[in-house]
Formats: sequence, C-alpha cells, structure tokens
Amino acid sequence: MRWWRRWALALLLAAPCLPATAAPGAPPAVSRVVLDSLRQLLKLPQTDYDRVLLLCQVSDQLWTQRTDSAAVYAQRALVLARRVGYRHGEGEALNRLGAALRESNLARSLELFQQSLHIARATRDQALTAQNLRSIGIIYVYLRDRRQALSYYFQALKIGEQLHDERRVVLELSNIGLAYDVFGQLDSAQLYQERALVLAHRLHTPTNYILYGLGNAARRRGEVAQARRYYRQSIAESKKVGHLRSLNFAYVGLAELYQQMGRLDSSIYFARLGCQAGRTNGFLRGVLNASTLLTKDFKRRGPADSALKYQSLMLVMKDTLFGQEKVMRLQNLNYREQQRAQQAAAAQAALRARYRTFGLVGGLLGLLVLAVILARHGSQQQRARRALEQSLAELKTAQEQLVQREKMAFLGELTAGIAHELQNPLNFVKNFAEVSTDLVEDMGSDEPGRNSALQGEILAGLKQNLQQISQHGQRATSIIKGMLEHSRSGTGQRETVTLNTLVSDSLRLAQQGLRTKDKEVEVLISTALAPGLPPVGVVPLEMSRVFINLFTNAFYALQQRQRTAGSAYRPELTVSTQAVPGGVEVRIRDNGTGMPAEVQARVFQPFFTTKPVGEGTGLGLSLSHDIVTSGHGGTLRVESREGEGTEFILSLPV
Repeated sequence: MRWWRRWALALLLAAPCLPATAAPGAPPAVSRVVLDSLRQLLKLPQTDYDRVLLLCQVSDQLWTQRTDSAAVYAQRALVLARRVGYRHGEGEALNRLGAALRESNLARSLELFQQSLHIARATRDQALTAQNLRSIGIIYVYLRDRRQALSYYFQALKIGEQLHDERRVVLELSNIGLAYDVFGQLDSAQLYQERALVLAHRLHTPTNYILYGLGNAARRRGEVAQARRYYRQSIAESKKVGHLRSLNFAYVGLAELYQQMGRLDSSIYFARLGCQAGRTNGFLRGVLNASTLLTKDFKRRGPADSALKYQSLMLVMKDTLFGQEKVMRLQNLNYREQQRAQQAAAAQAALRARYRTFGLVGGLLGLLVLAVILARHGSQQQRARRALEQSLAELKTAQEQLVQREKMAFLGELTAGIAHELQNPLNFVKNFAEVSTDLVEDMGSDEPGRNSALQGEILAGLKQNLQQISQHGQRATSIIKGMLEHSRSGTGQRETVTLNTLVSDSLRLAQQGLRTKDKEVEVLISTALAPGLPPVGVVPLEMSRVFINLFTNAFYALQQRQRTAGSAYRPELTVSTQAVPGGVEVRIRDNGTGMPAEVQARVFQPFFTTKPVGEGTGLGLSLSHDIVTSGHGGTLRVESREGEGTEFILSLPV
C-alpha cells in the first residue's frame, strides 16, 4: 500500500466517533463512514499483506454490529493469508474469526484462538499473544471456570504492562473486573473497574464496558441511583461508538435494576431494547439474558402469551449455546491434543535417533564438529520439550472441561428420574380435581327429587377427593424438595446419613432414568439392605452421583446382554448392604455382559470406556473412584467374569 493510502487509513481509524443519529439498533453515521472507507480501500491496488490486514480491520468494525458479517471478512482474510504464506496475518485472521464464531460455535472458536496463539508465540508477536489470551479467557468465563479464566486474563494484563500499551491495559483491567462480577467477587470487580476508569479517562478512550461493570457493582450493593447513572452513561457511550454488544449489556443491567425495584414496565422496556440490540449484533448470550429477564417480568405482570413468547426464545438460545453437539466438540479437543502430544513425542524420538546416527558417522570429524552437533541437538530438544509441555498443559485443560461435562451428565440423569417421579402425583391431582368439579356441578343442579342423602354422599366424595389431592400434592412437594437438595453443589459439606436410604433413593432415580430411555427393558431388582447399619458421614450429592453411576452402568450391561441373549435371558440386579469391621459395605451385582481381565485392569482409568463413540466419555467410573477414595477415604473395586456378570464393592469408613 502506498504511503498516502496508509496515511488516509490511519487518519480514518483515529477519527473520533460522533453521536448516532440513526434508528435504534443501527450503527451511527461515523461507523458507517469508517466501514465504507475501509471497503473503498479494499478496491484499490495493494499488496496481499496489506489486504489481509484491511480485511481484519473491517471484521473488527463489523463485530460490534453484525457478527455474521464480521465472520465473512475474517474468513476472506484467513484464506488470503494462508495462500500467500503470511503468518502474522493468518494469526490475526484466526483471532477475528474466533471472535465472530464465539456465540454460534464455542468449540470451534476455542480451536481458532488456540491456533492463533500458537502462531503468535512462534512469531514472538506479544500483542497478538495477549489478544488471544484475553479471547480464551472469555470462553472460560462462559464455561464458569474461574481459575482458568482469571489465569488467562492476568497473563494478558502482564504482557500489556510489559509492552507499556496502556490502551490494552485498560481492556484487560475491565475484563478482569467483569470476570470477578460474574464469579460474585464484588469488591475485586469494583477495584479493577475503577482502575480501568481512571486510566481510560487519562487516555480519553471509550469507557462503555467499564461503566456497565461499575453499574453492576452498584446495583448488587443496593445503590440504586448510582447504578442507574452508570448504566445510562454506558448506554449513551455505546450508542456513540456504535457498540451493540455493550449496549445490550447496559440495557439488560438497567432492566435488572428496575426489576429489583418492582418497576416491571420499565424493566420490560429496557429488556426489549437489550434483546433487540443482541439479536441485531448476533450476540446470543445477550439475547438469552434479555429473554430470561422478560420471561420473569411477564410471568409476574402478564400477559401470559408474552411470557410464553420470551420463554420460547430463551429455550432456543440455551439449546444453541449449550447443546450436546458443542459439548461433544469440546470433548473432541481432548483427542486432538493427545494426537499432538504423541506427534511431538515421536518427533523428539526421531530427532534423538537421527543425531545418534550423525554422531557415529561424524566421529572422525573431531571434537569440534561433535560439539556443534550436540549444541544443535540440545537446542532442538529444548524446543521439542517446550512444545510437548505446552501440548500437555492444553490437554489438561481439555480434560478439566470433560470432567465438568461429566458432572453435568450426572445432573441430567438425576433430573430425568425426578421428573418421572413427579408425573404420577400430578396426574392424580389433575384427575381428582376433574372429578370434584363434576360433583360440584351435580350439587348445583336443581333436578327434582334430589334429596339431602344424595347431597351428603356428594359432599363425602368431595372431602375424600380433596384429601387425595392434598396427599399427592404433599408427595410432589417432597419430590421437589429432594430435587432442590440434590441441586445444591459446591459446598462439599459432609452430613451424617442413613446409607440404606441413600442407596434406595439413588436406585429409584437410576431405575426411572432407565425407563425414560428404554421402556422395554424389564429388570428384576433384588435388595438385601441390612438393618441397623451405623450412620456414615458423606457428601450426599457426591455419593448419590457414585451410586447412580454404578446403577446406570449395571443397567447398560444388562441391556447389552439382553440384545444378544434372546428371550430366555432374565436381567437381574442385586443390591446389598452390610456392616464390616470399621465401616459399611455396598455390593452391586448384575448378570450382564461382564468384563475381561484387561478391561477390569483399566476400568477406573480416566477416559477409558468400552461404549461406542457418543455413548460414554470414560469419566464416570474414574470420577466415582476419586469421590470414594480421595473424597471419603473408602475403597471401590470390581469383580467380574466375562459373559456372567459384574459386581462392584464399595466400602466406606464410619
């Protein structure tokens, strides 16, 4: 690009943004001028390297307005950069494409950021490295992984300070403040936002995200007037710079403030504006937050059809953002990282073998040649070791993500069982209510000949129906209470429980989960729960997960054998408890497929599974073993014979 074009582009991007005069949701005039000017520059003759960077700058401008359009330009930049072998441009384009796809495909976005980070480190591009660290940190905030998110954010902040890039430091400080807000650490959130605000004022840079973060902190502390002032300032500045994503944040924050104040009309008004801004930008998480807020508001105020409309939108957003396909894509990252680690190890082994050959052949060349070869070998080995260490660290990160997915799968099993349990009492309540309505109508009719004896029978029937409705309502209430108790996680507090009750409840939930998946399977269940067992101290939710996982694995083995054994086979599951010296013991035995010796030796290893792809992650038994042994000081072992069945023996100290 000639010097006058570079000068014009720099002047254009440095121009201050003026207030928007367009309709709500449309970019301001200056943003359109910037985009139009960038597109005009793309039409002029220039080098491929300059064109790649221009395409990335267009993607940056569009990201705040329409993420789908931003993805198109980022993809064009990536194709061109790879075609001409422009490594720096490839890294920039990968980062832009990852940012544009972050809402629609979280797993793909993480892959793109990691690829861009590898290029940035290989080319020693500190600015691009910091940008990717921040981008990966945002994904871990989405996944609610506090340790990983803050680790990436603080690495990015450190690089910004080393580069003396104060504008970058403002962004990193604000992102750290927003992360602390998500994780409920309000003092830290306010501290970092205030540091960012002071520096931004000195540099005269935008403060729209910072003001939103300060508004959140004030709202959570109950400082209504201050929170409202911050939110309105953030809205005004977001409109000024044409940033629809931060506009969504500020609108939703103001709507939450009005909801807390009980001003539902104002809450609905600003939540709708936030929903519109998020949908225009393609910011699905912003649409989810706004639609969740609108669903609550309309459920309280009405009408019901509006509540249903936004609830449907909320469910669509949740399915899009947290669907099983994206979970599986994140799990696939683990396989790719394992492959990279194996390739790095193989390359290191091949390098050692090659230098051993060189040493034998070149021994006659003298000590000087040998010293040079050894020095080069050491340098190559260090680079290979660093690459391997980096791959192993990323593999560990992917494994932690898989652990979180497995916990979510446990919760799904629990919820399915409870939902099935709730169906029966609710059906009883509905049926008895309909019968009671008919009885009331009979009492109100003026048919001749109706006597007091018949009315007395009707009243007696009504009384009995109401008692049944109350009884089944209490049943539903107890189930819901149990569900709420199971949903509490993260406390890690041990409680003294009756083991037989915990085993029975877990067996019932696992059985209900089996029925929802395969209603044709009929399993004969035998229980021998020893009376008078001493109470044990456990974390109920964790131990319930262990039992549900063991029962679910047993049912799976029974299903597999029934598919091949024919009608003569009768699936059986036996559950027993007994007191043993120093503790209690639970035995879970099935007459399913059984395991060969080599499978038994690896059954508690992480990521080992014999199930087909898509049906198991190989983490269930590994997590169960860790919970029993590390978390509760017990033991979990397996005894099995192939073709005859399997028995898990779980022991806990008292």
